[in-house]
Amino acid sequence: MTWTRRSIAIALVGGVVVLAIAGGGLYLELGQGPDRAALSAVQDDPNVIVTHTVGGHLVHSGTVSNDTTGIVLYPGGLVTPESYVPTAAEIAVRDDVAVVIPKMPYNLAILDVDRAGTARDAAPEIRDWYVAGHSLGGVAACRYAVGEPDEVEGIVLFASYCDRDGSDADLRALSVLATEDEVLDREAERRNRELFPAEARIVEIDGMNHAQFGAYGSQRGDGTAKIDNEAARNQVAIEVVVWLEQQ
Repeated sequence: MTWTRRSIAIALVGGVVVLAIAGGGLYLELGQGPDRAALSAVQDDPNVIVTHTVGGHLVHSGTVSNDTTGIVLYPGGLVTPESYVPTAAEIAVRDDVAVVIPKMPYNLAILDVDRAGTARDAAPEIRDWYVAGHSLGGVAACRYAVGEPDEVEGIVLFASYCDRDGSDADLRALSVLATEDEVLDREAERRNRELFPAEARIVEIDGMNHAQFGAYGSQRGDGTAKIDNEAARNQVAIEVVVWLEQQ
């Protein structure tokens, strides 16, 4: 085969395209985070049990039983599931709650909205389940809850909103927002509140930004946090546990 300048150029361009696609796919697979220091703190906590599986992570404190409340937490877009282990741990140590953080294709929950259905297999003894999600993961979680209202007790949104009508669904609902969040589309969040169950509780954590719902570092375009990461996760956990106990 004789290589002309044109054929060499075409081959080089084709190679660049292949590398770009492969690199993009690798970036999506790797995702953002986690914060290793935050993960180490969880690992050093004798009150927290983290089980890592092929399908994700199970976080709890003490024995998981029929009385344990389960939460499937969908990660934010392009964020690794490990990045939510510290937040899940804060929730678990405060009550009899087990949190499952599933892995998502290319770290995008929106590509596997129904993942909660199989994620619950991580703790089959649990009877009462909720689905939660951060940012884009919250949109995916809401789609699951609205589509499968008999499978979960309710939904928890972290810096997110619903894009499917669940206003008439028999679901408990909690939305946790942050005052310094500049990533969330505030206008869309307010507009879409009418799609949330009518009795939903909506709270806003003062001083917190978008990225602090997880532990994966800063996020482009986000606001400057006025509280530290641990304080933010603590407050998120308190809001979730207080709300769960009100049922």
